[in-house]
Amino acid sequence: MTGGRAATARQPVGFGGKSLQIMLQNEVSISMLGHVVSQPTLLVGAEQSGTTLLRLMLDSHPEIAFAEELQYAVEPIADDGSFPSMPSFERYLALDRSFSTSGFVFDETKSFPDLVNGFLRSRQEKKGATVWGATIHKGFTKALALWPDAKFIHLVRDPRDVAPARIHQGLAGNVWHALDQWIEVEDEWAALATRLPADRLLTVRFSDLITDYDATLNTICRFIGVDYTAQMLDYASDTDYRVPSAAVAGHWRDRLSGSEVRLAEARVGTRLTTLGFDPSGLPPLAVGPARAWLLRWHDRIGRLLLRIQYYGVGLTLADLTARMSHSQRMQQSVRLRFNEVERALRKKSWSDSAKYRTSR
Repeated sequence: MTGGRAATARQPVGFGGKSLQIMLQNEVSISMLGHVVSQPTLLVGAEQSGTTLLRLMLDSHPEIAFAEELQYAVEPIADDGSFPSMPSFERYLALDRSFSTSGFVFDETKSFPDLVNGFLRSRQEKKGATVWGATIHKGFTKALALWPDAKFIHLVRDPRDVAPARIHQGLAGNVWHALDQWIEVEDEWAALATRLPADRLLTVRFSDLITDYDATLNTICRFIGVDYTAQMLDYASDTDYRVPSAAVAGHWRDRLSGSEVRLAEARVGTRLTTLGFDPSGLPPLAVGPARAWLLRWHDRIGRLLLRIQYYGVGLTLADLTARMSHSQRMQQSVRLRFNEVERALRKKSWSDSAKYRTSR
């Protein structure tokens, strides 16, 4: 978009009466917008798979600037690889919680690739790192439209551990649907692996990361092109995440009932053993159409009850009303209120005194 005014000079655009200038505070100086990041390393994996832990480890390396979740940069890209218009991208970012805490600032005078690359170059410059990376949970194949030479680290966790974690976070109402995203991510990874050479792909199991983190981080560092350093565990001094413990692996044995384990194994099918996870040995379960229908409604009711628990009755009802009325303004207002609650609830992955973190 050429000839337009800078974003900081624009009038509010209807996001609950707040302009982007107010919502997105300029904490990072963007001085490299015209430079293209040629070969980033992207960390991909389903939510609740340990990506935040690995991202903190990588960002604690003095030579690596690893940004927080960059989902907002790839989700607006169309399936055919075309980029969003800058006005639509601005509207998208105004409602995105991750972007609102990133410290980055929208600049309408830049093209979409220059703007996104500017975010990451500024992060790299601030730290003085030689390489950079970021986390993307889904749709990561679309990142190739921005970075055709990107490398990918695939972090995979036992789906039987992922399911109860997603239910606990209010993201699903039962084990069957708690694995929807895990399946989507693993299928996308399998498809991506057929498109790229092996030297640009690395799969890491979460259980290896927490039971033998020295060897696993050595492997990851060689893949990225830097030397391993014990400083990668320094994240524990300024975050709520602790040094890895082997006790975290295999929690599903204590958190899932036998019927839930069978349901999870039926949901993921052969993906379990293909990815190297041992089956429980329980009798296999067949889920027919009738039970699948019941599970779908059980999930919807469960998620509704969990949303009430997390967001309260008033905000949950406001969300339902906004959806039923198809009011974009109301949906935007509710989304911003959701973001405030989620920021308060999420686990802290940074500290106010952390030298290179951009979150606040």
